[in-house]
Amino acid sequence: MHRLPARIAAVMVGTILVFVVTLAVSVLWLTRTLDDQARDNSIARVQNASETLLAKTRMLTLDYAKWDDAAVNVNRGNHFWMRDSIGTTAINGEAIQLAVIWGGLLPEDIGWTVGDRRAGRSGVLDPGLLGLAESRLAGVPLDRYEGTAFFTWHGGNLYALAAARVEHLTQRGGRPVESDRVARLAMGYRLSGQILEELGRSLVVSGLRLVRQAPSSGLSVPLDGGGDRPVAFLAWDDPRPGSEILRRLLPLLLAVMVGTAGLVATGMMLVRRSARDLVEAERRSAVAARTDALTGLPNRAAFNEALAGHAREGERAILYLDLDDFKRINDSLGHAMGDAVVGRLGQRLRSLGGDNCLLARIGGDEFVFVLSGPEAEAGIQALATAVARELQTPVEIGGHHLRLRGSLGYAVQSRAGVAGSDLVRQADLAMYEAKRRRGGRPVAFGAMIEAADRDARAIEKALRAALRRPGQLSLLYQPISAAGARRLERAEALARWTSPELGPIPPDRFIAVAERSGLVVELGQALLGQLCDDLEERPELAVSFNVSPLQLLAPSFASDLIAELRRRRISPARIELELTERLLVDDPRLAAERMGELRAAGFRLALDDFGTGYSSIGYLREMSFDTLKIDRSFVTGLERCPERRALVKAMLDLAHALELQVVCEGIETDEELALVRDLGCDLVQGYHIDRPMNLGRLAERWLDQRHEAEPA
Repeated sequence: MHRLPARIAAVMVGTILVFVVTLAVSVLWLTRTLDDQARDNSIARVQNASETLLAKTRMLTLDYAKWDDAAVNVNRGNHFWMRDSIGTTAINGEAIQLAVIWGGLLPEDIGWTVGDRRAGRSGVLDPGLLGLAESRLAGVPLDRYEGTAFFTWHGGNLYALAAARVEHLTQRGGRPVESDRVARLAMGYRLSGQILEELGRSLVVSGLRLVRQAPSSGLSVPLDGGGDRPVAFLAWDDPRPGSEILRRLLPLLLAVMVGTAGLVATGMMLVRRSARDLVEAERRSAVAARTDALTGLPNRAAFNEALAGHAREGERAILYLDLDDFKRINDSLGHAMGDAVVGRLGQRLRSLGGDNCLLARIGGDEFVFVLSGPEAEAGIQALATAVARELQTPVEIGGHHLRLRGSLGYAVQSRAGVAGSDLVRQADLAMYEAKRRRGGRPVAFGAMIEAADRDARAIEKALRAALRRPGQLSLLYQPISAAGARRLERAEALARWTSPELGPIPPDRFIAVAERSGLVVELGQALLGQLCDDLEERPELAVSFNVSPLQLLAPSFASDLIAELRRRRISPARIELELTERLLVDDPRLAAERMGELRAAGFRLALDDFGTGYSSIGYLREMSFDTLKIDRSFVTGLERCPERRALVKAMLDLAHALELQVVCEGIETDEELALVRDLGCDLVQGYHIDRPMNLGRLAERWLDQRHEAEPA
């Protein structure tokens, strides 16, 4: 039979002993706690009951003393009224058992006690008690609904005695009088044995009794006698519910302790067997929680932990890498191939970091380097250069040679107070600036980027205000004309914004801010509302309108727009929605679904800025566009560049083969107009045709002239 080593046996015995001692101490502590809590609760209840007796007697006395009829009749010495209205209460003995009136204009005190049917008599309370009550009332101001109360012995019984002046109160219409002209009223509530028995039952205390001296055992509460020392004590038996419970449960507890000790011994055998496995599993779990499963690099959780500490100026730097257009690899080669590319790139990047460098994968195609130490600033620049050079080497996966492009931005700890999260934000801004420049070179966070970020935040704040206050946003219309004649086909609606604080802001600037801040859907709704107003005003007008990808992919965009046009009785055929190539690359499936809804409703669809992105012939065929807009970058200098003319001709032939209407943008000279017309372009747009203008100017220059030119 296998026997445990001596050390394991000692641990088992020690564990059992600790358990037994802990259980015993816990039970004793619980017993003591229950007893103490019961003792404290009973003291609080009895103390509250004694105070309640005094308060009840005081309030009853005040009800009689601050009574206008009492003030009048007592001052007149109306003995009949005093007996009938006050003395009877004491004689009946239900609420009080004695009442005494003295002082003021009364020649002598007059009082009544329970069961005494006489008209009243003097000397019911001895002069000492009356003097005590008088001295306590001396501290109570006149014309106040106040009195005094205390406990006192009288005739071998303990009373809760209350006293108050018999007077009018000025708020009731009376007039205050001098203190020596005001009578006093005292009323007493007797604490009989029956009362104490009922009080003990209601307070759930055992053996409640009155004693003149504090008892040596049990519990007691002193009763205020109006002087420096208690006049009596309410005493009762010390409650011990915890001890009683322990007495009853002790046999069961001993049995449980013995059984538990046996179970602990058995458990220790199992623990010894599995402890090593559990420790190893915990270690693997801790590592996995901070490790990216795809690359084996630290993940976002580990990255955040690394940034949690503080760093001195220049001793921490962050390099942010985001792969450009990585979605194309997933879409064209599949997500499994995309994962393989990320894993391979992670291995290559890992070799670039040193001992003071942490490389983490924090997103799908996002990697972050955290460089620490005195040489962080110089090191991050060298590291950024090395990463940019590494990206130039193609990744070989599954027979494919993939050339990756990435945007690199980095930031260095500028002062000790910069938090890690702020440093990440700075590196992120630098990365987005690198993405905007499209040069593939690393960008350092600096004053210009920080200023641009502040500018973007100011624009966002002003744009939020503009969306709440109509009148700042407006639409201008640029004519789109037939290439061979001055004939308006439609007009492109262009957003304009003049902020009261910032002045005119270019559309590409505030639309980009709106997209990054989540305001683009709200902005689009506001502009579409203005567009519908103009379409209602000019029924002959047809327009094209740019729609942001984020706006189009919003779940309710198509249905809301269709419902709004139906409510206004505007035909969707009058609106051509212009979409960018970015939409087709980001989410082609959802884009096709939304575009299908719009085409079914009657809208025309145009692909804007063709040739500047990554659209394919497959996208043009599958998405069923009506119009193709060739970007102005292909038109500018067309007369001087035969290669560019050949390229535009190829675009036109492709579009016409797919039965698409073509618009050439950016026509600024007669030569450009003539060239695109000869190449076969259908429609043209640009400053040579006309500049953007408001609706009134458009009507004057184009719409009204078109009506005049139409035959009768």
